[in-house]
Amino acid sequence: MKYALVTLCLILCSPAASVMAEDCGMKVTYEGKGAGEVVFDGPLHSSKGFTCASCHDGLGLANPLFEMKKRGNNLSMRKMDMGRSCGYCHNGKNTFSTASMTDCSKCHHKE
Repeated sequence: MKYALVTLCLILCSPAASVMAEDCGMKVTYEGKGAGEVVFDGPLHSSKGFTCASCHDGLGLANPLFEMKKRGNNLSMRKMDMGRSCGYCHNGKNTFSTASMTDCSKCHHKE
């Protein structure tokens, strides 16, 4: 199953794909509602040793943190603060917390 996900990631990471993953060295931008767009920095996460499977295969959890399809994830700050999706690692222990008001600009970029 892991090999299938990695293969799928490589297919999805082609330049023509609508979904990009961190192994591609791409940054992915999401609408951040009123807080400013959110930029997922793929190269940064890859440099820390993460792969597609790290978050899309579930890290040994019962469920993956993120689905591998565009708009397949209903992200919210509330869910992140509860330790879901980005909040699983961005908890103030592993790295900066999604709940920290002083760290908003690390993900949210206003023009």
